[in-house]
Amino acid sequence: MINAVRSELLKMRTMPGVWVCFGLAFPLTVLFMTAVFAGAGGFPGHTFYFVHTLNQERILLGAGYLGITFLAPITGVICITSEYRQKTITDTLISTPVRSRVLGAKVLVTSYWAILMAVLTLVVALAVGLPWNSSLGGTTSSVIDQAGAVIPGLVAASILLGLFGLGFGVLVKNQVAGILITIGTTFILEGILIALARAIFHYNLNWLPSSAAAALAGAGARGGFGGGNGHAPDLLAWWQGGLAMLGWGLIPLTIGYFTTFRRDVT
Repeated sequence: MINAVRSELLKMRTMPGVWVCFGLAFPLTVLFMTAVFAGAGGFPGHTFYFVHTLNQERILLGAGYLGITFLAPITGVICITSEYRQKTITDTLISTPVRSRVLGAKVLVTSYWAILMAVLTLVVALAVGLPWNSSLGGTTSSVIDQAGAVIPGLVAASILLGLFGLGFGVLVKNQVAGILITIGTTFILEGILIALARAIFHYNLNWLPSSAAAALAGAGARGGFGGGNGHAPDLLAWWQGGLAMLGWGLIPLTIGYFTTFRRDVT
């Protein structure tokens, strides 16, 4: 298993798509921080203002969450579909003939890279957001004090969003299809379904992927955007969101393992 994990780590380091995702995490985090400072209040004639409420401080520290909601799933998709795209899956299964071990290694490696992505956004928030906030007149210590309320949920949401992408990647095998399914589900289809369910059946579909991840991440980390789609104000408890996201990752992963992943690849 250790050798399989090492092999998967090496593969991920050589995939350009992974580094593109990490490269996008930086500007997206800064972009969201800009929105946080612009919406912090202040007085006429000043575009930006320092964060001064508990919720604003948590939003600033978790500013990378919005980017994570689609970059982490894409990383998960790439982890498995690149094998089929680059036609390396045969060599992978020859070197590690136990398919469950290969898939287990990919789960661990996807989780590892998802954690790195969450850490990157936190570093950006600390390196850019805190000095910016101080220059506007805010205090650094008050933002850092919210680390315990933001970081665990942010990291956990990033991991489960990565596994969500990996699950659909295993199920469909095609890289473009896997990315479109995960991103289309969280950012387009979910918002439509939530709006229809609320308008017609007066039911809140707060267990769908984006909303469940938002519940796990916490109010500060998601910035009040309802998980990125703006349609889910009534969310699950954090542990319920975690269980829902675990299901969204494990169900397609399990189905894919017993169907597409166990078929002949040549």
